[in-house]
Amino acid sequence: MKQIFLLLLLYSTGMMSQNTGIYTKNPGSSLVVDGSFAGNYKIVTGNVILDDSDFYIAYNGNANGIIRLPVAISGPGNFKGRIYRIKNTTGNWNLTVTAQNLEKIDAATDVTGIVVPPGYYAELISKGTATGTTWELSMLVPIVRSSRVIKLVDVAYSVARNLSTTDRFIIRNEYSQPITNVIIPQSSTSFTLSEPQKVFLNFAAGIDNLATLQPGQMSTIFYRCELYIDNVATGLFQIVPLDGEGSQLQFSLSGVRDLPAGPHTIHAKFSLWLVGGTYSFTSQFGVMSLLLSATHIN
Repeated sequence: MKQIFLLLLLYSTGMMSQNTGIYTKNPGSSLVVDGSFAGNYKIVTGNVILDDSDFYIAYNGNANGIIRLPVAISGPGNFKGRIYRIKNTTGNWNLTVTAQNLEKIDAATDVTGIVVPPGYYAELISKGTATGTTWELSMLVPIVRSSRVIKLVDVAYSVARNLSTTDRFIIRNEYSQPITNVIIPQSSTSFTLSEPQKVFLNFAAGIDNLATLQPGQMSTIFYRCELYIDNVATGLFQIVPLDGEGSQLQFSLSGVRDLPAGPHTIHAKFSLWLVGGTYSFTSQFGVMSLLLSATHIN
């Protein structure tokens, strides 16, 4: 009697057929669910090790976090095909997903761990192997969300109309001596990044040529302006020709640079750009206007 009841139960659930269906009598695949599906949803704020009760994990900590994948199993209990879906919901912190026991993840290359940046989603699947590359990264994508432009630096300076500039600086050059770079007044400031970022830089300046060059063997003279971050040249520069006393020099620089987390300084440097000949002179300049901004998108 028990055997007849078991056979009827298996038949009613579709287990006697090749395919199994839930809320469907004619499943076209090994398992068909004609309705909703739910997996475990978990929010974590610290480091965790995943197990067979996990499915979707949202990381919402207030520091960089680590999620460890379970150790592979050989034989009974092997979880080939198990999927973990992981989302980093923080705004400023990186999440690292790592394998254990020298196991690796098949990403672009075989790696021990992957970084899920803020606002990114990752999906991993077990390959069923017990050693070596046991996991595969099937997806790592940014989450669609609204972006905010964060201002790190916002400097605006100008001389009032009909007034002469008081922010003056001097360029001196002696025969056979290295030409010095002079920091342009009003351009020095600092900022701090809580995490590595792409920073958008913009700089514009109007410089007044105030002094007369001393006599010398003249050829072609240009002036050069470049942005420096942490006192290292950024490669964002412009060169303009000298027009003589009473003329104005205009510079406009912009670009994007990848910067690490931590404090940073920024300023613009002014120098000569000489073409041929030898020179010995002193030249004085003044800042008429200056704009400097640094931003990143969060």
